[in-house]
Amino acid sequence: MRRFKQYTVEEYLNHLKTIKITRKITQIHLHHTWKPTKEMYSKAPNKEGVIFSIYSYHTKKKGWSDIGQHVTLAPDGTVWDGRDLEKNPASIKGHNEGAFAIEMIGNFDVDHEKLEGVQLDSLIKLLKGLFEIFETDNLIFHREYSPKTCPGSSISKEWLLNLINKKDSLNNDISSWAEEAQKWVTENNISDGTRARELVTREEIWTMLYRFYKLIGGQIKC
Repeated sequence: MRRFKQYTVEEYLNHLKTIKITRKITQIHLHHTWKPTKEMYSKAPNKEGVIFSIYSYHTKKKGWSDIGQHVTLAPDGTVWDGRDLEKNPASIKGHNEGAFAIEMIGNFDVDHEKLEGVQLDSLIKLLKGLFEIFETDNLIFHREYSPKTCPGSSISKEWLLNLINKKDSLNNDISSWAEEAQKWVTENNISDGTRARELVTREEIWTMLYRFYKLIGGQIKC
């Protein structure tokens, strides 16, 4: 049975940074599932089973070799892995070369479900991270090359890109009372001094504590 692994966005982006992808990624494709909906996923007792149902539809009904997308973004903000990253997705006919495909669970057409909350926050983090890792901000909505509404008629590309840029601005906006500390942690190689208002991962905390420990010469005894 095909299995799928669930990550937080931070875990998935960190995972990407540890592997070498030989295929050149030049564009990020964005889709919504339409079905399953957010509600269907949320009520499902077996979340991986929902991802497997998408895989089954893609392989049995459409005849594809694997699930079409590289990642699936769940309503709870987590990310499920998908197609081999070395393989082009089954995403947009005639435009799959060099693409990384994201499928958001939900029906985001007008008067249906909303892209909001943790799912929206995770999408922004995921896209920002992918832009940095693959050195491209070439975001493509499915409907740009198809008569479909995908990734949902309630979502505009301009709105989404503005949210990403706004988040960048807010995260890098350092409060005046923190400027001296930011300068100190940067000069002493404890932190790079960026993402001032963004949450940190545990591994980032470990690294900062370890660097501080080395800075003071290992004087702390546990």
